[in-house]
Amino acid sequence: MPLVQHNDLPSFERVRAEGVPTLAPADIDTSLPSLRVGFLNMMPDLAIAATERQFLRLLSAHEQVNIYFYPFTIAGIDRADQALEHVEKYYIEVSSMQSMQIDALVITGANVTQPLLINEPFWEGLESILHWATRNIRSTLCSCLATHAAAKVFYGIDRHHLDSKCWGVFKHEVVAPEHALVKDVESNFVMCHSRFNDVSGKALEANKVTVLIQSEQVGMQMAVDEELGMLYFQGHPEYDDISLLKEYKREIIRFAGGQRDDYPPAPAGYFSSAALNVAQEYRQQLLSAANRIDALSEFPEDELQSHVSNQWRHISQLLFRNWIHALTH
Repeated sequence: MPLVQHNDLPSFERVRAEGVPTLAPADIDTSLPSLRVGFLNMMPDLAIAATERQFLRLLSAHEQVNIYFYPFTIAGIDRADQALEHVEKYYIEVSSMQSMQIDALVITGANVTQPLLINEPFWEGLESILHWATRNIRSTLCSCLATHAAAKVFYGIDRHHLDSKCWGVFKHEVVAPEHALVKDVESNFVMCHSRFNDVSGKALEANKVTVLIQSEQVGMQMAVDEELGMLYFQGHPEYDDISLLKEYKREIIRFAGGQRDDYPPAPAGYFSSAALNVAQEYRQQLLSAANRIDALSEFPEDELQSHVSNQWRHISQLLFRNWIHALTH
């Protein structure tokens, strides 16, 4: 029963309701090792709480470690009132996190507004955390944009913009099966990506980073820098079964409102053939509607949701279990 509910973060109650065991600090098994995990959540407002829950579920994958979860933030991340209130109430200050005995760190992705990462308002704070982590944290797990930021900070690698968004569920394979972080992981499986940019595995390998998981379709998924204590995911092992569906709906809303010119394609490899038919029927309905905003109310979210499943959960849990095991042994 690894998640220690040491504060009032609502996500603890949400995952508990799903069946994820949580314990009060007084009730933990003190014979088990404990792990204090800092969590830098840079995701946009609509995803901030969902991202907490996604990583809490994965951190709970190891049943023989007590996990303490410390969400925090940095300057330069724009928040609206409700999300700002959530952060101010439940997140600790970065200075407080740095003064604690944190064992591991997780850094999420983020929305960007600038062509270059170094021009983002949060860049200075993120760069500072990355450098601090290499001196003070045994292992830091970076997701998506955080991996691209680390590639720039530590190796001088600039990510390159893709011709089209890498978005969907893709086949992957373990390319370093002898490494402990991919122990017992089957040789072929699927995982999620959602990004406009890419850092190549070859560029990382040229800087003595070990690529562990690769996809012929979309490139590097997981890599590790043992010397710096950095673990990189270019995709999203934490995603829920409906995460890509929510993104798809959000892009359709942007199209209907005129924020994007083209109707978004469905995420690759995500929908079943039945779901693709439903999505195509709705596309035709929206394109022919006299008022596209009004037609958004007819988006068949429930029907599409009934056709999707989390095909990557088991692999993601195993990868996190291996990571936690490496940190406590």
